[in-house]
Amino acid sequence: MLNIKDLLEFSKPLRVLYVEDDLRIRNNYEKVFKEMFRQVDLAADGAEGVKAFIQSPYDIVITDINMPNMNGIEMIQNIFEKHPEQSIIVTSAHDEPQYLLELIELGIEKFLIKPLDFSKMIAVLFRTCRRLHQLKELQDYQNRIEEENLRSSALVRELTKKNEELEETIHKLTRKENVTITLVDSIEKEKSFSSGELKFYTHKLDTLSAHDFIETFAGDIEVLNDRFERVEETLELLIHQKLLNPNAQSLEELSNAFYDYGTSLTHLYKFTNLSEALHNFATILGQVEDLDTLKEMKAFLFGISDSLQKWRQEVLVERSAQDIHFLDNSIISDCIQTESMLAGGHQDEDLDDLFF
Repeated sequence: MLNIKDLLEFSKPLRVLYVEDDLRIRNNYEKVFKEMFRQVDLAADGAEGVKAFIQSPYDIVITDINMPNMNGIEMIQNIFEKHPEQSIIVTSAHDEPQYLLELIELGIEKFLIKPLDFSKMIAVLFRTCRRLHQLKELQDYQNRIEEENLRSSALVRELTKKNEELEETIHKLTRKENVTITLVDSIEKEKSFSSGELKFYTHKLDTLSAHDFIETFAGDIEVLNDRFERVEETLELLIHQKLLNPNAQSLEELSNAFYDYGTSLTHLYKFTNLSEALHNFATILGQVEDLDTLKEMKAFLFGISDSLQKWRQEVLVERSAQDIHFLDNSIISDCIQTESMLAGGHQDEDLDDLFF
């Protein structure tokens, strides 16, 4: 059987609002509750209870039903409008069953029948306080994970910046020996990069399998997967149908779709480079002035979209990829190649600008 010591393990840090119109009962239980909780505030009716709650929300509200000025049901409705998840315990006399159904419909699950049985009260308070303790632990854990993710993202960005500065210096010294570019006119336009080029755009990351990545990911992977899938469907519709006769609106929609995909990638925190590449690609795509160019670029745009879909399928859905970054270089290279052609990068005098 539960005792007061079991309750105190979870109740001591909590703040309670006790609403009761009977002065004698209110004073008696004030003494009891002050032994259990860090802070206990009192209200004589629902109106006072709402006012106190607005001034300083509480962990638990314990309230009577039948009170003057504003009854317990009206007070609960007011509180739930502001805090739908508020924990509330209702004390009810045996002659007030007419209120119970209404309270249940409001979502109240904890009831204490007057006169209060001490052991039953301990049991109800224990379950309520333990649940609040568990919720706080979960929230603290999620906050720590988010802080770690932010620190990791900041570190990755800093390392990426330093790596890019180093690679840029190397490129300046060795570009004639290291860079190979091929541009072919017409629809077969292409641009190839040596392995050294690709390192410039995506820094080295430790190999991590999709299975291990998903197992250690703190967020909701299913929600993210659904978001990626919706963007892929949008891209497919835009590329295959609306680019038959592109206009300013379809261009903007296409640019926004690629940008949205990059933004969704930021939630995975290990794909900073790929996210930035898609953001850059979307920005350049949105600046295209010759809309007829988009007709010629359909194959390239579809290739990027298809690679993103393959990446999502093997990493987030099947979780079969041995390396979550197995397509990063390819997608980034395709984005850069397509950007070059969209921006008229086939002019020889512009080639050096791709790297400096």
